[in-house]
Amino acid sequence: MTKTPRVDNDALLAAGLELMKQNGKPLTKQLGFGRAMMYTLANGETVRVRTCNDHILIVVADQPSGEARLNIEGTDWLLVVMPEIERTPGKARAYLVPTDVAVEAVRTAHKEWLDTDPNTKGANKTWALWFCKNAPANRSNDFETKWSQYRLQGEADTKSGSVSETADTGNVKTEVEYARQRISKAAGVAPDAVKITIEFGL
Repeated sequence: MTKTPRVDNDALLAAGLELMKQNGKPLTKQLGFGRAMMYTLANGETVRVRTCNDHILIVVADQPSGEARLNIEGTDWLLVVMPEIERTPGKARAYLVPTDVAVEAVRTAHKEWLDTDPNTKGANKTWALWFCKNAPANRSNDFETKWSQYRLQGEADTKSGSVSETADTGNVKTEVEYARQRISKAAGVAPDAVKITIEFGL
C-alpha cells in the first residue's frame, strides 16, 4: 500500500507552536541553532521540538549501549508534534513531555527490547516509541495512552497555511501537496496520479 505524501515538517512545527500558544506556553526560537528546533518558554525553560509524520518518536543514540547519549537530551521539555491522521494534512496533535520522562521511557523500552534477545547485530542506535497500540514492539507502544496527561489541549490545523513567524517557513510546494491530496480524495485516485501545473503571470 502506497503511503500518502508527507505533511511538511514546517506545517507540523507551526501547528505545535500554535498549540503551545493556546495552552498559555508561547515559545521563542533560540538563536544560534540553525535549523534545530530549539525554543524557550517565558520562564526560561528550554524546549526541543520533534515532528513526525507517523505516530512514532524516533530517537538516535550515539552508541548502542544503554548508557548512550540520546539526541533528545539537553532541554527541559520535549514537544512531539504529529498529524492526527498519519501523513495526512489536517488536525495535529502535540505532547509536551518532560525530557527526563521521555529519556527514561526510551531507555527502558530499548532495554526491554534487548532482553527479548532480538535478531540484531548489536549496533542498533535508532530507538523508537510508538503511540499506537499495535506497534511491532509491545513494550514500546501505546504512548498515546501512557503520555495522555502530556497531550496539549486545543486545535491546530496543518492545512490552514498559517505558519507562525517563528517557524520561518511556508512555500508553494507545501500548498501544492495539500491540493494534490484533496483532489486525489475527491477523484478517488492515488495522489501520484494528480499532476498540477502552475504558471505565474506578470
